[in-house]
Amino acid sequence: MTMVQRDGDTPTRAMRWMARILGLLASGLFLFFLICAGIEICPTLSWISPRGMPLFIVLAVAAVGVLVAWRWELVGGAMAALSAIAISALVYFGAGRTVLSTALMIGLPFFISGVLFLACCWRTRTAVTPA
Repeated sequence: MTMVQRDGDTPTRAMRWMARILGLLASGLFLFFLICAGIEICPTLSWISPRGMPLFIVLAVAAVGVLVAWRWELVGGAMAALSAIAISALVYFGAGRTVLSTALMIGLPFFISGVLFLACCWRTRTAVTPA
């Protein structure tokens, strides 16, 4: 079976579109924040606080990772998944245990999207069999 035949596999296509939709929803919320309040808030972010500029940069990397994954699933999926872990860690360490659910809500959509992109990449790469 060739990669072209496996790429048309229905479960792989469904996973790919679930990852794309979930990633775009998560990225869309970040971009909405950036457009509406970014001009006022971004200059005031602190480099010292984990909830300041480091969190903003990791969120931007996660959003870019989702967009990159549309073309290169391995690179973009890894960027999104690793950034999601960093997002949750920064929110948790910056605000404490009381906002653990918030940390998961912010990072989980990027993480699930990244893992789904990585799974799609794995399914299409393992489908190529030697002739």
